[in-house]
Amino acid sequence: MSNSSLSGLAYLEYEVARCNRRMQRIKDNPDPSKPKSNVLLYELERDFRMEQLEAYKAGKPFGLGTQTGPLTRSLGLVPWDAVPAADRTHGKEATRYFDIIRREGMPEHTCDRCSILIPMVLRGDFPRPSFLATTNYECIPIFMANLIVANLLDIPSFHIDRHFKNYKAKGKEDDELLKYMTDQLGEMIEYVEAHVPGCKYNEDMEIEWQHYERLYVQQAQKLWKLKAAIPCPLSGRESFREFRPSSLYPDPVKAVEYMRQYVEEVGERVDKGLGVAQPEERLRLLWSVAGPFYADPFSYLENMGVAIPAAEMTIYNGWFSGRESIWGDPWKGRKLSPLEEEARQMDFVWGRAGEAWVQTHIDTCRDLHLDGIVYFIQWGCPVTSALGKIVADTVEAQLSIPTLFIEGRMLESSIYDEKDFNSKLKDFVDICLERKKSHA
Repeated sequence: MSNSSLSGLAYLEYEVARCNRRMQRIKDNPDPSKPKSNVLLYELERDFRMEQLEAYKAGKPFGLGTQTGPLTRSLGLVPWDAVPAADRTHGKEATRYFDIIRREGMPEHTCDRCSILIPMVLRGDFPRPSFLATTNYECIPIFMANLIVANLLDIPSFHIDRHFKNYKAKGKEDDELLKYMTDQLGEMIEYVEAHVPGCKYNEDMEIEWQHYERLYVQQAQKLWKLKAAIPCPLSGRESFREFRPSSLYPDPVKAVEYMRQYVEEVGERVDKGLGVAQPEERLRLLWSVAGPFYADPFSYLENMGVAIPAAEMTIYNGWFSGRESIWGDPWKGRKLSPLEEEARQMDFVWGRAGEAWVQTHIDTCRDLHLDGIVYFIQWGCPVTSALGKIVADTVEAQLSIPTLFIEGRMLESSIYDEKDFNSKLKDFVDICLERKKSHA
């Protein structure tokens, strides 16, 4: 069955069925090269879609409070995840949406997921939200896509303003910015309670969700250390898979348990010295920004002896590496209130000064012993595209490792040429191997 004929309710039913099929396939014919914990991951995904399905039927509110989940949950909103849903529409489904986009004059040359998000929601293929927070601390295309949806569907929305300067957890300016953000969140809560029926802020619930987010990220920090192992125990597709916050799922305990099981499995692979690159690991690369979701360049690289221990896409590597403050960490020796904690976690990498985006590449390369960067020039991503040259020049100067710029789209495959794409990857691998040899 294709998503092409789906609308709201049917889309969610389809997702539930797909997760069930994946779980059954793993149980019936397990692949020893893939984590057994994937069963629990698909169970989490299924439970989330079932929660959305039941909320859809009951008329409960869907929404997006902030980029993180605890505040959304504590307002009584079922999380609305149109961006990840759009990511899953590659191939024929993406082509169908882009035909609609071009025919109806919608924005075509912005980020693919944000282009697709608009017709997906406007045509009813994904549930209509009850409330949307728009912000300038995440990527600009997501901000604009959410704003368009809110305006065209006349959905209550609230804009959160974030200064373009990240916290350093010291100095008067940080305290002022934290208060500025916290005050806005308080205003947003009042707005949601007044404009979205059924929503009422529950501080105790927010504290509980933040607690599980902390446990979840702490497990991911263990995974980060395992990624540094040589040979790399993770496939490129696993590294590229973006971890969704535990608060997205209706059962945070199960989410933390999934991450614990996954980390345990990866640890077992490290103990046995098992790697994914064939026939042996010759090179380690960082994949940055995005990638062609309709193709698998990672297997191609692994067959050349190249591992991809990490992908650089969001703030998450800052959390996972322990460099960014996570839920519950002290602020200048004091414990933050739940809303202050939400305000701190808005230190999101896409909306900060370019220095943070550059530095996270350097930190990741050092932590995981990487030999080069594949920097995907994603159409319609103004932040990462503009900073690519600065990233490349900085890692060359500080770490003496090269960067490959390779252009493409995430979901729209009409411009993709697999032979040309792989040829560029192969040439870059040769360059990195020569550089590595000269360093040795």
